[in-house]
Amino acid sequence: MKPIILIKIGGSLITDKNKAFTVNKKALDKICSEIKKARKIGGKQLIIGHGAGSFAHFTAKKYQRKSGYCKHNDFFGMADIQNSAARLNRIIIEKLLEQKVPAISINPSTSYISENDQLKHLDTSSLIGALRHNLLPVLYGDVIFDVKKGYTIFSTEKVLGFLAEELIKKDYKVEMMIHCGQTNGVYDEKGKTIEKINTANFDEVKKAISGSSGIDVTGGMIHKVEESLELAKKGIKVLIIDGVEHGTLSQAIRGKKVLGTEIGE
Repeated sequence: MKPIILIKIGGSLITDKNKAFTVNKKALDKICSEIKKARKIGGKQLIIGHGAGSFAHFTAKKYQRKSGYCKHNDFFGMADIQNSAARLNRIIIEKLLEQKVPAISINPSTSYISENDQLKHLDTSSLIGALRHNLLPVLYGDVIFDVKKGYTIFSTEKVLGFLAEELIKKDYKVEMMIHCGQTNGVYDEKGKTIEKINTANFDEVKKAISGSSGIDVTGGMIHKVEESLELAKKGIKVLIIDGVEHGTLSQAIRGKKVLGTEIGE
């Protein structure tokens, strides 16, 4: 089995998070080109996850369902949020197919189940089948069923993080997660890239980390770093880079040093 690299594409990178249902076509073209280039690198398998950007975040805000339904047992909101997330996913799939990348959608809403926001069940059979046939699985931040709350939102970081744990249990080698965003990593108070973040210095650098611009119901950069620290504890290297800077993603997959923030224990 080839080592797996998880690639998270930030919703703020490929959409205008201040304008509902708006795609940043230039950024989407560039990141899809980088993914195509990265797939040609031998000895690796890729799994993509993307954020909801100005699609599901606006819909989730309307229903105020960050922590699942709490008043009316109204599952129409779940359906509406899921539809918004899936709309962006189809746009990304179509762009990858245009570039002759055999991308296939894996929907968290039909494969993940949680209990009080913690993973209870994950069906990886379709995803593993895609990997076996050299397809590119594309997941996304989504709304999922929760046996206690009814439904809840799983950010892309949680979707990929729990997936990494399940794949490791099945003896797959998850080598690295790369976050592709709008910045060259995490910035300090002076706007310079913090080269490394770990559990020892997180409290110190946390004050310099700002939340996402635009509407974001999943926690922004702080959430991204916290989830990355949890992955690092499991031995998975995490790298946060600029997603559209030419060649950065493919260079990182090759193991070359790139400008960004490395997150470890």
